Amino acid sequence: MRIRAFGLTKHFGDRSIVKNATLSVHPGEVVTIFGPNGAGKTTFVKMLATLLRPTSGGLEIEGTDAIENPSDVRRALGVVIHEHLAYPTFSPYENLKFFGQMYGVEHLEHRATTLLTEVGLQRFIHEPLHIFSRGMTQRFMIARALLHRPSVLLLDEPFSGLDTSAQQFVLERIAKEREKGTGVVVTTHNTALGYLVGTRFLFMINGELEEVARKDEISAETLLLTYEEQL
Repeated sequence: MRIRAFGLTKHFGDRSIVKNATLSVHPGEVVTIFGPNGAGKTTFVKMLATLLRPTSGGLEIEGTDAIENPSDVRRALGVVIHEHLAYPTFSPYENLKFFGQMYGVEHLEHRATTLLTEVGLQRFIHEPLHIFSRGMTQRFMIARALLHRPSVLLLDEPFSGLDTSAQQFVLERIAKEREKGTGVVVTTHNTALGYLVGTRFLFMINGELEEVARKDEISAETLLLTYEEQL
């Protein structure tokens, strides 16, 4: 099992943002979590990514207690969230070299240039990140997330603000990682794209996570109707 989260809860003051959320993700599985803005999806992903400590609950990543030993599991994680987790004045290549040295990535220069070519940024390899469009930044963030060959990908709203071409790239890249046995969690409010990429579906409404169905158990139309009824 790639991820096992049980009873994850997060309070900010008197506000309960995530409520007793339980989730498991297996190798080669893409779990799509649908929910509107403000439902708690980003907070939940940040807890899975060990970027935010839960108020209560447990989290295991690749069998390790990720709450008590976050530094021990971060090498297993590739994370794409709206914070860039990169240096905007550095080029894509400089960023990947920096983070690759932190992770001890072997053959780093080749790995960095290969990934940047794969995500379609070969023409911009030495340009500063702060000039990048939303789609270009998203491509870079995926390259950064994949740099150290993680076994778990956590993607928070990866389609948001992207044009059709960039959305298709994200879909294809997730499918490629799934074939490698990577466990993937995707959050989105886009039911069409979330259905295309996912193998199992959950809803997060008002901080509560609900299991819905596997892809072979539900059509895209039924999923949309069920989701709209929950909102």
